[in-house]
Amino acid sequence: MTENINSFLKFEIIWKDDDMFEVKINASNVKFYGETEVYDTSDSLSQFANKLIDFPKNEKIIFYELGSQNSFSYCSIRFYCIDNFGKIGVELNIEENVSTEYRTEEKSKVKLEIIVEPSAIDRFQKSLLNLATKQHGIAILYGKDNRPDI
Repeated sequence: MTENINSFLKFEIIWKDDDMFEVKINASNVKFYGETEVYDTSDSLSQFANKLIDFPKNEKIIFYELGSQNSFSYCSIRFYCIDNFGKIGVELNIEENVSTEYRTEEKSKVKLEIIVEPSAIDRFQKSLLNLATKQHGIAILYGKDNRPDI
């Protein structure tokens, strides 16, 4: 599904139990790509999705973290306005799972930015809320460079 697109952020639930689920997160801005698997809960993901409603109207920056930095796995996502013309930046910090003693030298990390439009965030917000409610499926935020008129 993401093989022929440019920049994106993708959430996919790959495991769940009664208390939590595991989300596979991957993102690319064409030049850089990162992937990790992080645990989350329906309540946490729903709260994040609800913050994205009408972004950036109500808030100018939204920050969300999954996992723990410099630990087993981690992802942070920061949404922010780039200009007053609807250009929005999404900064991602992704750390890959490490199953051994957590040596910082062996841990893979990537930081990247994708540029998105408000309409893409609206679609992503609805997909995230659906993901949190049903605890299965995929939510994708498409970067601005995926528009057919570019």
